[in-house]
Amino acid sequence: FTHHNLALALARQGRAAEAVAAFRAALRYNPNLPITHDRLAWLLATHPDDTLRNGPEAVVLAERANLLLKENSPAGFADTLAAAYAEAGRFPEAEAAARRAQSLAQAAGLTQLAAPYQSRLELYRARLPYRTPPVQPAPP
Repeated sequence: FTHHNLALALARQGRAAEAVAAFRAALRYNPNLPITHDRLAWLLATHPDDTLRNGPEAVVLAERANLLLKENSPAGFADTLAAAYAEAGRFPEAEAAARRAQSLAQAAGLTQLAAPYQSRLELYRARLPYRTPPVQPAPP
């Protein structure tokens, strides 16, 4: 789990390419960590730098994360799957996954997620992928 935590720290610092490498290393050590599949998929699907995005790989990772958790996938995992489908140009599937994310969030009482999930669903309906805002590195 050390590589996973390193990847999260690197991503928060705006060091996305290094985060991708650390997530991949984490999956080499433990290929059955749903959260690592999910976080790497999110980065590959939504990063503002198009040289880092990889829709098809993001889909494989997000589908694997959801498969590992079976029916226990949280709303955030469905949201990642939706973003991955959108990045891969699979907008009908992105819409369906986004609606599932909304349903799961509502069932879990996570009302604070309603607005972001709805705005992403609207993007997918317009045949547009979601992009995360660029991370501003912290000053030294």
